[in-house]
Amino acid sequence: MAKASDASTRQAADTTQRATEKTADAAGKAADRTAEAARAATEAGAQATQQGADKLREQMDTLLGTSSRVSQEAAQRTSANLELMKRLAETMLSGAREASSETVTWTRQAAERQAEATRQITQARSMEEMLDIQDRYIRENLQALLDLSARVSRLSADKASEVSGHLDQDRR
Repeated sequence: MAKASDASTRQAADTTQRATEKTADAAGKAADRTAEAARAATEAGAQATQQGADKLREQMDTLLGTSSRVSQEAAQRTSANLELMKRLAETMLSGAREASSETVTWTRQAAERQAEATRQITQARSMEEMLDIQDRYIRENLQALLDLSARVSRLSADKASEVSGHLDQDRR
C-alpha cells in the first residue's frame, strides 16, 4: 500500500509538474505574444509619431518658405520703390536747379537793364526822352519776365514728363 501510495503520489506529482510546465510554457508563450504585441504597438506608435513629425516639418518648411518668399518679394518691392523715389527726386531737383539758374540769369539781366535805363535817364535831354526810356525799360522787363515764365513753364513740363516716364518705365 505504501508502494501504491508512493506511485500515486509520484503520478500526481508528475501530472502536477506536467501541468505546471504546460502552464509555464503557455504563460511564456502568452508573455512572448504580449511582448510582441507591445513591441508592435510601440513600433506603430513610434511610426505614427515619426509621420506626424514629418508632416509637421513639411508644413513648417512650407510656411517658412512662403514667409521667406513673401519677405523677399516685399524687400525687392521696397528697394524698387526707394530707387524710383530717388530717381524722381533727382529729376525734380535737377528741374529746380535749372529753374533757379534761369531766375538768377533773369535777375542779373534785369539789374543790367535797370543800370542802363538809369544811365540813359540821367543823360536824357527832355522829359519826353526820359518817359520814352522809362516805357522801353518797363516793356523790356515785362517781356523778359514773360520769357522767363515761359522757360520755367517749359522746364516744369519737361521735368513732369521725365518723371512720368520714370513712373511708366517702373511699371513695366
